[in-house]
Amino acid sequence: MNPRNSIQLALQFYKQQPTTIPLHRLLLLVALSGVLETLPILGALPLLKSVFLANDMVSVGVLETTIFSYSLLLILLLFLRFYVGKSAQFANAKARINLITDFRLNAPEQQRKVQKVNYGKSVQAINFLLVGWSQFIPGLLFTILGISLAPKFGAITLFIVSIWGLFIARIKRNQDAWHKKSSDLADKVDSLNTLEINRLQTYRIQAAKWDSINKNLREIVIISSLIGSLMINNFLGTASSFDSLFVVIVFLRGLQQLFTAYIMSQQLAGLRHFLTKVNT
Repeated sequence: MNPRNSIQLALQFYKQQPTTIPLHRLLLLVALSGVLETLPILGALPLLKSVFLANDMVSVGVLETTIFSYSLLLILLLFLRFYVGKSAQFANAKARINLITDFRLNAPEQQRKVQKVNYGKSVQAINFLLVGWSQFIPGLLFTILGISLAPKFGAITLFIVSIWGLFIARIKRNQDAWHKKSSDLADKVDSLNTLEINRLQTYRIQAAKWDSINKNLREIVIISSLIGSLMINNFLGTASSFDSLFVVIVFLRGLQQLFTAYIMSQQLAGLRHFLTKVNT
């Protein structure tokens, strides 16, 4: 079965290349890095609260420990976050550098001439794939955690986000339409006349405009959804049934990372044209 979307194409492209870093290992490493990106932020909240209130103890749910002990644990978590994050970013970069170098050294000259741009863009797609994956997994986990901690608040938040999703879907349709028009012309760019080149420029500018709108909606969507959900919860009298600050921050980080994963998927989708060519 031929891959139909850019994610499948990017996975197929990577699996077909000679590399010292297996794909499953790379995906696991970047996913762990994404989870650890948020954990120190959440872990620091109880400590910040205790320091702000000048308490000697730190409370996390039913557990309680001294500031000194909790600080040591947080420091260990920060060092773990640094080590895994560094390792994931380095592995991502190393894999892409190795792919480009191997192509330049070992690919036949004719293939290098024909596939130079396609191959380079496909390697760039691997970066979008890994960054998106590193945000999707923790985003999903923290969103599920938020729902489990406050089901009503979570359900209302996701309902508001889904309404935003209808608006975003309309933007994406416009974005995809302009990208398709520009891709169709770009395929025959060497034979275009002046009028067609100007038309290609117009299509690309329109696509860039919708790209910029789509990619910069994150804070508006997430903040408005959370505030709207809190207001509805207050109106229903259910806001006091959960530790609102912690839950809101869990949702904030989860939704941020999910939206970032969505943006990366859009970046990856923009390279489908090149991935299709290099996989044929």
